[in-house]
Amino acid sequence: MMKIKALLLSAALAFSFSSNTHAADEVSVDELLNLVKQGQARDDKEFKQRLVRFNRSKAEQERLVAEMKAERSRLEILAAKKEQEFQQNETRVENAQDRLTNRLGSLKELFGVLQQVAGDTKAVFEGSVVSSELPGRTEFLTDLIKTAGSSSTLPSIEQLERLWFEMQREATFSGRIAQYNADVVMPSGDTVQKDVIRVGGFNVVSAGNYLNWDLESGRLVELDKQPGSRYTGPAAELESASGAALTGFWIDPSRGQLLKILGQSPELGDRVDQGGVVGYIILALAVIGILLAVWRMIVLYVERSRVYKQMKSESANENNSLGRVMAVFQANNKADTETLELHLGEAIAAEIPRLTRGIGWIKIISVVAPLLGLLGTVTGMIDVFETMSLFGTGDPKLMAGGISQALMTTVLGLVAAIPCVFLHTLTNNRSRELMMILEERATGILARQSEQQTSAKAA
Repeated sequence: MMKIKALLLSAALAFSFSSNTHAADEVSVDELLNLVKQGQARDDKEFKQRLVRFNRSKAEQERLVAEMKAERSRLEILAAKKEQEFQQNETRVENAQDRLTNRLGSLKELFGVLQQVAGDTKAVFEGSVVSSELPGRTEFLTDLIKTAGSSSTLPSIEQLERLWFEMQREATFSGRIAQYNADVVMPSGDTVQKDVIRVGGFNVVSAGNYLNWDLESGRLVELDKQPGSRYTGPAAELESASGAALTGFWIDPSRGQLLKILGQSPELGDRVDQGGVVGYIILALAVIGILLAVWRMIVLYVERSRVYKQMKSESANENNSLGRVMAVFQANNKADTETLELHLGEAIAAEIPRLTRGIGWIKIISVVAPLLGLLGTVTGMIDVFETMSLFGTGDPKLMAGGISQALMTTVLGLVAAIPCVFLHTLTNNRSRELMMILEERATGILARQSEQQTSAKAA
């Protein structure tokens, strides 16, 4: 109350001060007091209204609390009832499960076998190339395996019949040669639609190339490296065959594993590359030796035919070695036997280099080629041992590959030496044959000349 009076007094003073400066806005003290009384009355009214609302809300809250407590009690009773029902239902389920198990009896073992058979069949289908022609077979088997392994559901007759049908269809298709269109993953990684030919459950070919069935992607994959033409040739013939024509074909009973191994096996060009620089030198020497031997064989064959033709004629023809020897005799037929022998020996000695030309080089190549092969093997083994010192002996494939490359030069050396030895022997024998003919003819000439001179002296 004292505060209200102080406020009124301060308001009166404020109005009295402002009345001096604002005469147009003069307000009396009584009016001010009436205004204050009206404001106080209004504030009291609002306070009473707020108090009423507070009391009302408090009663409402008490009512809500009572309702919630009643609801909690009801829910607790309901929960206890539901828990009792759950226990009763659980007991009924256990009893029903026991009755189901007793009634199934041997059928439970049958479904276990069915689940195992379905699993084995799924594994067979996933690895079979027939799946490239019949996709989507494994989804059915997955559902069947889940159903057979479940204790709440049983496989239906339709599922059992389809399992039998799929197994029979797999066996039937495995005995057929079929042509169809399928997705093929190329070595570049692109997937294209291609016409393929499936040979039973063994192999699939397309455009003369072998395809492999990839388990992860479930698609046909063209091999990065095809086997040799010995195997791809029949594949191309099979694709071009029509009607009931019979053609040979290589099958892979391992369903792709042997083809991969054949693809990884180095071919002739790869083997030669393994020999390195030494291997190429050996091959170059072998080519030179063979060409040289062929050239000498041709020359000696022509010379032999001319010599045999000369043996049938008494007139000397200087297009062959025997003719040239006979020409020396005819030029010196008046000389004594010793002088004629010297002239004939000189003529034969002049013909020997022509008959043996290049044969010595063939022999040298046949000896040098194995030595070069041994050199390449030794240097290759040095590299293998250096690799072993760096990486150890934990990887046998690493050592086997290095040793294989090292031994390749020895193989090339022997391959070069064997034909060169054979050709050297052949050419050397042919030249010796011609030289023996010359010596034989020269000896006969000397014998006749000596007889003539002896007869002349006796006469």
